Formats: sequence, structure tokens, C-alpha cells
Amino acid sequence: MGRESHPRPTAEMVLAKLLEGNQRFVTGQLLHPNHCEESRQLTVDGQTPIATILTCADSRVPPVDIFDQGIGDLFVVRVAGNIIGDHTLGSIEYAVSILQTPLVVVMGHSSCGAVSAVMGGKKLDGHIATLAPPIQAAAKMVKDKSGDLVNNTSREVAKLIARRIAESEPIIADHVKDGTVKVIAMYYDLGSGKVVVLEDTSNN
Repeated sequence: MGRESHPRPTAEMVLAKLLEGNQRFVTGQLLHPNHCEESRQLTVDGQTPIATILTCADSRVPPVDIFDQGIGDLFVVRVAGNIIGDHTLGSIEYAVSILQTPLVVVMGHSSCGAVSAVMGGKKLDGHIATLAPPIQAAAKMVKDKSGDLVNNTSREVAKLIARRIAESEPIIADHVKDGTVKVIAMYYDLGSGKVVVLEDTSNN
């Protein structure tokens, strides 16, 4: 079955759909929607993704699978540590302003290699060093918190980056202010496969 034409969903509707898909992923009851030949053909001339997902480049974190979505459903931006720079932010702005995705998700994950590398204390060579500042800032914020420091930092990075995106002017901040876009932070557990919502920036 291919996708049908419907009015654009709200951020709340999209979030519910993503969480439902993740529950199917966790329980192994995947639907694999929009993976057929018809779906490919329907997206040849354009795309109408329901959400923008900024997540880590880690090979163990495939958003389309984690949320049980299909071709054309998610606009995915991936970078080690799910941090932002000008190019990353430009991609998200494109998704929000041109593709009109109502939901932007920043998804951190457990056992993040980028976070571990930055916090390992070794000198980071080349462009790897550009990953460090937001991760180091997040680590300082959770250094006295109980639990695993790497995972706590990963959660804090997701929240920190989500707030920065929501406040990014003029494009995303304007959409957030007028209520057409929500930016939320989420966290994916590699072991359980479960995704949880950490923070909705519109509540800050």
C-alpha cells in the first residue's frame, strides 16, 4: 500500500505516531510501512516527511527502523554526537521551512562513541575536535549526577541541542513561537530499543 494524501499532521500527532512505531520496534511487531514499489514511485517527484530527526551517525541508531517508518516519512540529519553546526542547522531549517515538518527531534543514545571519545581525555585530532565543545558543556552540567556519566551526558547533549535549535533565529524560532513547529529531545536505549522523550522545548 502506498501513502495517501492527508492534511499535514500536527507535532502532537507525529510524536504519537513515532512512539507507536517505536513500540512496534521494541516488541518486534514491525509494519515496515511505505517500503513498497508504489511508495518509491510516489516519492520520485517530491517528499512530505512528517518529522525531522537529528541523531548520531552511529551505525546502531537507524531512525527509520527505530520508529518503524518508511521511504519519505522522516527527514534524517546525522552527525556524530547529534550536535549542530551551520550545515546541520541549514538542513533542519530546510526541512522546517520548505518541507514543513511540524516536529524536530534531537535523539541521543546510550553508549555513544562520540561522547565517550570526547570524555576520554585523549587529544582529538583533525576535525574530530569540533565535536567536543557541546559535549564538554553537557558533561559539566551532569558531572555530579548519579548514574553513568556517558549516558547522562548523551541525554544532556540532546536537550542542549534541542534548545539551541528551538532558539535558532530567524527561521526555526519563528515557527516555534507561532506554534507550527515543536522541537523535542529524545533518548534511545541500544539494549531495549526503547525511545523516551526527555524534553519538549516549548514547555521551557
